[in-house]
Amino acid sequence: MTPKTYALKHYNNTIRILNGDDSIYTSEWFMDFGKMGSEIFNIDENLLYKITQKFKFWKWKMEFTIKNSKGDTNYLISENNRKTIYGALLDNINYTIKIQYKRRTSVYKNDVKIAEFDASFTDKNHSETIKLILLNEKDLETVFLLFSCIKIGETEQSGKALIASQKQLEINEDPWS
Repeated sequence: MTPKTYALKHYNNTIRILNGDDSIYTSEWFMDFGKMGSEIFNIDENLLYKITQKFKFWKWKMEFTIKNSKGDTNYLISENNRKTIYGALLDNINYTIKIQYKRRTSVYKNDVKIAEFDASFTDKNHSETIKLILLNEKDLETVFLLFSCIKIGETEQSGKALIASQKQLEINEDPWS
């Protein structure tokens, strides 16, 4: 299986995943009654998912409630206090996201790496470009959904990171690029 590469544009409160110049999926975040949220749309601008971000103060965990267009609800929950590892159970499949050194993020499906986001470079227009390397095109929607969750509230990639030290990020044991 040959990996496929996609480009993502992150500008203000919007992330778009592109196939050439065409937008495949779009994620837009917003504030709604004091809560952060996001909506994900497909190429036809149909709503696929609605995400609500919530910080569970007493457990020191970040939780994302994901509702799909059918009304099913799932959760993406931080698995450590540094908020660098997240886990979700979607359609009886375990997904894990690891935020790593050098502005990379990996997505695992049942402990097998299926995608890597690389945000360590910018394009000539000064608007951020994120590279996505994906093993199977069938996972594109889910991988974009999970990445959109952890990006809620970020207005631009070039801003200061919430985590001050690279030592607090996860080690990328299998870098793809």
